[in-house]
Amino acid sequence: MSPLREMRTWTMRYEEDINIDPLRRYYLIFEGANTEKHYFRGVDNNRKELGINSLIEIVILSKEGEIRHYSHPSKLLVLIQEKKEELIHSGSYDEEIDQFVIVFDRDSFETNEKYLEFVQLAGEENILTVTCPCFEIWLILHYEDAISHYISNQTERIQKNEKVSNTHSYTSKLFSDLSGMNPKRALNFDILKEHVDRAILAEKQLEQDVRGMADKLGSNVGKLIEKMREDPRDLL
Repeated sequence: MSPLREMRTWTMRYEEDINIDPLRRYYLIFEGANTEKHYFRGVDNNRKELGINSLIEIVILSKEGEIRHYSHPSKLLVLIQEKKEELIHSGSYDEEIDQFVIVFDRDSFETNEKYLEFVQLAGEENILTVTCPCFEIWLILHYEDAISHYISNQTERIQKNEKVSNTHSYTSKLFSDLSGMNPKRALNFDILKEHVDRAILAEKQLEQDVRGMADKLGSNVGKLIEKMREDPRDLL
């Protein structure tokens, strides 16, 4: 099986400094091949502007080769477990520093029962970053009064999130129409980065608990970004 490729900016950012080591490292793996990866690369590349703590490293795990199209969360869990074992065997794993994050959509599961079973299993050793029904609901929150203008008046259709074309579900088309972007092909993070705080605040009006998202619209992406803003010295 092809290994996950690490995408990181830490060494590039600090190549002229001496003895700067992260005190918290987040390894992120994503269900989608493009949208979520482009978003969090944008977060990492704009970390100072977004208030990401300088002692936190973000490592994006890119699925390539034969595993490129692995998307179901159950497969992501296997890959993240293998990554952890690889780090342990190489002697580079630090239990206090390394955190593993699985980013996935609630609508990957057909039933509440299957979703909650996965949450119970995967949440024992990993951070679960979930969007219900899909990642585009988090992206929509970057827009002004998003909940009142775009979400609360069509909650049922968003939650069903039926396919409306070969490339879009209902929610992804809603974001695409709103933003002028097709997030599956080209997500322009520069347009969104000015409004990350707005999205974080709006998210608090939706369900943020992963178990609650079994049957409620929600997201906890904002909670993850807030964690990345914390001083890891307070967490050790």
